[in-house]
Amino acid sequence: MRLGVISLGCPKNTVDTEVMLSYLKDFHLTNNPEKADYVIINTCGFLQASRDEADGAIGEMLSLNGPKVIAAGCFVTKDIANLRKKYPGVHAWLGVNDIANIRRAVDIGGVYTSSKPCIYSSGEHTALLNGVSAYVKISEGCGHRCSFCTIPSIKGKYRSRKIQDIVSEINNLVDSGVKEINLISQDLAYYGRDNYKKPVLPELLKKICASTRKYFWIRLLYLYPDAAVIDGVIGEMKKDERICRYLDIPFQHVSDKILSSMRRGHGIDRITGIIRDARRSIDGLCLRSSFITGYPGETAADFLALKKFIAAGYVDKAGIFAYSDEPGTHAFTLEKKVKEKTALERQKILALASAEVCYYNNSREKGKMKKALVIGRRANGIYIARTQENAPDIDGYVVIKSKKSLKTGKFYDCKITKYSKFDLEGAV
Repeated sequence: MRLGVISLGCPKNTVDTEVMLSYLKDFHLTNNPEKADYVIINTCGFLQASRDEADGAIGEMLSLNGPKVIAAGCFVTKDIANLRKKYPGVHAWLGVNDIANIRRAVDIGGVYTSSKPCIYSSGEHTALLNGVSAYVKISEGCGHRCSFCTIPSIKGKYRSRKIQDIVSEINNLVDSGVKEINLISQDLAYYGRDNYKKPVLPELLKKICASTRKYFWIRLLYLYPDAAVIDGVIGEMKKDERICRYLDIPFQHVSDKILSSMRRGHGIDRITGIIRDARRSIDGLCLRSSFITGYPGETAADFLALKKFIAAGYVDKAGIFAYSDEPGTHAFTLEKKVKEKTALERQKILALASAEVCYYNNSREKGKMKKALVIGRRANGIYIARTQENAPDIDGYVVIKSKKSLKTGKFYDCKITKYSKFDLEGAV
């Protein structure tokens, strides 16, 4: 079976795609959909832009009149009735909780969107789209009710995996040659509150590190601003250099009024307190965050406060998103909407402010020695690598020029020689 794969959305979707491939086993991947027997499109339905992208992918694959199309993921769960009417030619539909039915979906087609909320186990994640850097999902769903977010309605309640199952998966991945493990969840800080009755992310990190002496990186992505959990995580960072000095903590805004309306459960005092304590506790910590601008009721003063916060470098890297008015959310019902044009203009301004911070931070790296993981080759003698401060898919790179052949998936000591706004240049 020749199989084409289009995996849209966030890294959590990437893991779901890999689990589907793990179930199928007997296939050959092709990057030419016209030569594929089947094309799996794993969709994202989080925002309108994501749904538009999925719509385009489904329509394009159906227009080939060759491969059978299997649509899966969040968008399918969110809007299966309308999608079936719009695309009657789709061979099979697969919801977010129905991944285990992928074999039947391929063989006989149909609609699979009714399974109960679930989460995969280590034995179900054996196929990888990237053999150097892998994502490991430690939970599914969400325990928060942020006003702007549709995830709980799509994915369901928060469901933590067992510690030993996660440790087993990571050991298998590391033994197979993976050099970077990225722990992902809708909220890592919430991990364990359901099946362990308390947050146990620091304990999970401790068990992972104790399970093997092999050198690899562990990176944490998407931590809700929980000061106690973050403090525990930093404590484990100090004990083991394999835990990347990198934290992704989505703050979403800095205006107490906006944060309250967003139902985030924290304000600017907690945000600055977490940042202050984290930077005091560990040298070289890289902080990344996400922010939404154009949220209903965001005034010019609220926006200015957010701009000043980002420009001041409280966080090293920032993802800036223009608010998307999503039906079914509490925010959708709010008045005092910010015009889309204004939201997009503010997004650009904040992105520029963040880029200036990145450029300044990169200028301070020149001359330093860094451990870098080579992830590929751009051209003869030119390699692409990452440091602990660079998360896959969202951050920049270190471009290494070397007359000596470098191996993908190997760590090298690298001296930073040049810098630009987002990337660094170095020499082994």
